[in-house]
Amino acid sequence: MGSAPGRDLNTRDEPPPYSSLAPQNYGGPEPLGMQSIPVAAGGPPYLPPLVKGQKIQSGPYEVIVDENMVRQREMQNQAIYRAWLEQQRRAAMPEDEYFAEFQVGKIRRLFIQKPISSSRCIGICGFLPWFICSYCSISLTDCGRRQSGWGAICLLLLTLAESHLSAYVSVYFDVEVVLIAVSVTAAVSIFITIAAVCCRFDFTKYSGVLGILAFLGLMTLLLLMVTLMFTNIPAVITIFGCVGALIFSLYLYFDIQTIMGGRRIQISPDEVLFATTQLYVDIIGLYRYLLLVVGGSRS
Repeated sequence: MGSAPGRDLNTRDEPPPYSSLAPQNYGGPEPLGMQSIPVAAGGPPYLPPLVKGQKIQSGPYEVIVDENMVRQREMQNQAIYRAWLEQQRRAAMPEDEYFAEFQVGKIRRLFIQKPISSSRCIGICGFLPWFICSYCSISLTDCGRRQSGWGAICLLLLTLAESHLSAYVSVYFDVEVVLIAVSVTAAVSIFITIAAVCCRFDFTKYSGVLGILAFLGLMTLLLLMVTLMFTNIPAVITIFGCVGALIFSLYLYFDIQTIMGGRRIQISPDEVLFATTQLYVDIIGLYRYLLLVVGGSRS
């Protein structure tokens, strides 16, 4: 039950009974939007208790409270109570004791994670322009594709940028997830290579269809990104990874057929840097999206 007078607050204390927290004039349901108002001055901001069979207003609908809703409300109030106790304990803590608590390993690690995460974001933003500039230089300009000196510099910058971007993404996942993603990427790449070489189907004849599929996939990815901004559903992350992996798999199949030649569209033998860049970007992109698939499915 609640903490007794004269005793230090403890985060393990159970909240007091709801009957002592509800207003005296509480006689019926309240709109859900009004249920976050504290019911005890100077105490934790409890949510009003729910009673099985009670009718509450939820927007334009009237909802009948069941046992699950009552149990969930009790858990919410217990969490509010413990958070309030922790807040009161920190407010009453002496300054030297407050800074001494910062030396605790768990609290220290949680603090260190914040600047590390910020540095990762800065690193991604720093290497992304190098990737875009080097990739566009190799893909769109003759000097980037055919001049050995400038092309080698662009390829080096592209490799560094892609490797750092992949590293920044990989550190968010467990080692087991990364190893599985690498293995699946290798297996899928080998399978696509064998299929592109041995299959008689000329995918280069349907470059327009590939462009349409890539555009639709990009729109789907943007829609899923907006969804992920407001939700944290592992299934959405898995779908996001599957769509991206499918797009890069199709481009890998297309690029391998253009490199092998004998198709409607083929790469000139002089375009070694361009062919290398296309394969590298396809495989790395496939790996990153498969990493999301494996990581999302194991969440």
